[in-house]
Amino acid sequence: MRKRVLIVGGGPAGMAAALAASKKGADVTLLERRPKPGKKLLATGNGRCNLANRGKLVYFGDGAFAGNVLSVCPPEDVMRQFEAWGLPLYTDPEGRVYPAVQQASSVLSVLTERMKQQGVRLVPNADVTDAVYTRKEYVLTVADGQTYTGDRLILAAGGLAGGGLGNRPQDYALATGLGHHLTPLFAGLAPIELEIGRYKRLSGLRVPAYVTLVCNQHTAAVTAGEVLFTDYGISGICVMQLARKVQTLIGQGRKLEIALDFTPIFYPETRAYSGAVERKPDMYQRTLELLQARQREYRNHYLTGLIPDALAAVCPSGGLEETASFLTSLRLRVSGVRPMQQAQITCGGIDTAEVDPLTMASRLRQGLYFAGEMLNVDGDCGGYNLQFAFASGLIAGKNAAE
Repeated sequence: MRKRVLIVGGGPAGMAAALAASKKGADVTLLERRPKPGKKLLATGNGRCNLANRGKLVYFGDGAFAGNVLSVCPPEDVMRQFEAWGLPLYTDPEGRVYPAVQQASSVLSVLTERMKQQGVRLVPNADVTDAVYTRKEYVLTVADGQTYTGDRLILAAGGLAGGGLGNRPQDYALATGLGHHLTPLFAGLAPIELEIGRYKRLSGLRVPAYVTLVCNQHTAAVTAGEVLFTDYGISGICVMQLARKVQTLIGQGRKLEIALDFTPIFYPETRAYSGAVERKPDMYQRTLELLQARQREYRNHYLTGLIPDALAAVCPSGGLEETASFLTSLRLRVSGVRPMQQAQITCGGIDTAEVDPLTMASRLRQGLYFAGEMLNVDGDCGGYNLQFAFASGLIAGKNAAE
């Protein structure tokens, strides 16, 4: 007898689960709260959809759980599946995987067209308000009073991040109402708020830099890349990668600073940011010597052409030593992380101790499965989060149909 599989959430994990379950012969109904599925997918990778990464796995929350999931459905399997669905892929020099046409819309088109071909029943505008297990079947109730029944239920509603693109606290309540528990939820991959002071004048400036998170005068983390100044602090991928650690340390009552090293502006060879980031320890002395040489040549105009005018305008005027210190280690006090609406992912979620990573099945409730960002797994920038969403969805769908 065909299994009746209900799926809540039409994001990457939910659509992957629907395709895997329908391929195994299940009768699949996918309920999506919005008018169309995959809206958040369109915003990923700056509209290009970085859907996987061939490099070392970088996951937080329960990273071991993520590793187990990706041992069952590794990145290569996710990529092969997309190619089997008719989507050619491209891998950039850093190992990030994109659709060859470099458009997120192509990924969504492939997924939705394939769901049509495989007979997945898509129910849009379906705001699921309740999920009940009757010991025979699952019954879902939506806001308009309609009910849907199935033998298996996959919860893949996503996380809270992304403002209107994310889910809501009540979506997690579907899981807790069925006996599951949540770890604390907080924003991940989000801009950092600083006591910006006079440097608010830099709002809108984009510059390459090393970004060091300093805790009690010790280095807690170092990233590098393009930094965007805002009126509340700083943003950019390299900055957002620090958000999880910032919130963890603030939660422990630590006082934090961000130290910015702008030398990649005028030493372009230091912009090789791939792999582990190591900032050279002699940058202050090297920069001081450069400024001394430029002053001998250009006198009071030694910063002209070396750094952006906006940055030069806020440089201290106390001498070359102070300027060199500013350019290699501008320190600003951390005041927090931007709210969930501005985050790219959600940290925390369904307690993974209650889920089998080999099948994505609940350990507490027969016939219940999970996939994607609802779980206490979050990855670094670079396609890791979509990779986990697709892999966990494929595993959940396959096993729910069997």
